[in-house]
This record gives sequence, structure tokens and C-alpha cells, in this order.
Amino acid sequence: MINDYSYQSNANIQCLLEDVEYSERKEAFFKIISDFQKSGVRWGLACSMNLFLRGVVDEFHDLDLLVEAKDIGKIITIMEKNGAELIATGGNGYCESDVYMHFQFGRIDIDIISGFRLITFGTSFLYEFNENELDKIEVNKTEIPLISMEALYILYSMMEGWQPRRRYKRILIEEYLLYQKVAFPSIFENALQQYQLPGWIRRNLAELMVK
Repeated sequence: MINDYSYQSNANIQCLLEDVEYSERKEAFFKIISDFQKSGVRWGLACSMNLFLRGVVDEFHDLDLLVEAKDIGKIITIMEKNGAELIATGGNGYCESDVYMHFQFGRIDIDIISGFRLITFGTSFLYEFNENELDKIEVNKTEIPLISMEALYILYSMMEGWQPRRRYKRILIEEYLLYQKVAFPSIFENALQQYQLPGWIRRNLAELMVK
């Protein structure tokens, strides 16, 4: 059975906008990104909410926003203005991003990441925010920039090194890329040239580029 991503994407978006269970997440998300837009913050939505809006998964819990390093000062001001509490910073030995800030906004968790660096499988991989590597989706008359599935595929692959449960979403992303085709091959090409990725990830990237 071939996934109809557009159908599930539309259904998920309707749930986000209309279902009571999503109301807090919806309000937090649109409030933050509205302030980002007003302040010229460059950002992209990553991880589970990204996959949710694409119709790949049917649930998400927190917000993961990858941002341009130069905008960190603006972002801190915005989060403080909205009463978000900074809960944690830094890394855990596996995820050692250049900037990692975990905020609590009401009951909603928001992670702000710049320079997404993963250290697993005896090697490392760094993904830096790039405005030219974004997909766009419209939600409630608002354009949402999505971190590319190519970047998420490598990130989720590397995350398996300390969280094996990430394998499930990595496989879902792989199926999506096989169906929709690779849109940003340069992300895979640069990863293969610049990083000593594990052999299985390198083979997967090479195979996806020729499908």
C-alpha cells in the first residue's frame, strides 16, 4: 500500500487547528513563530511536528526549532517576553549542538537548536540551518518552513546511536523519500564528502540518491 501523504497531512493539520487536545501546542507554536516573523528570525521546524505536518506520523508532543546562530539573541528576547522558562542548555555527550536551549512555555516544551551536532557511532555529524534547504507548507494561512527530509534522515540515523527507538521514524522518513524522491541531493552529497559516517548510513544515502 502506497502512503497518501497529502491526505494524512491535511487530516493532521485539521486536527492541529480544531481539536481541543492540540490547542495549547497550537497556540504556543503560532505565538512564537509570529514573533519570530516580526523580528526577522530565521528558523525551520524539525523532528516530530515536521513529520506530523507532512503526514508521516500522526502525533507530536514538543516543538523543535532549528535556527540561524546570528538570531539567538532575538530568540532569547522573544522567549523571555512570552514568559517561557529556560529549563536546560548544553548537551548530553551524544547531542552536542552549538546552541541548545530547552524552554517550558506553559505546559509545552520548546527546543531551540543551532548547529545540530550529533556524536554517535564513533563519529560526528553537524547540520547547520540553511535557508536554501527548506520545504514550505501553509497552515492556517501561515507559511511554515520545514527542515528538509534529507537533513532529518541523516539526523535520525545518527540519533539511533544512543536512542535505538529512533529507527522507526528513520525508516518512515526513508519511505517518504522513496515515494517523493530526494529534493535536496546536495545535503547527502555534502554529508558523504565531509563526514566519516557509518557504512550503513553511507550506503543508504547513496541508494536514496539514485532511486
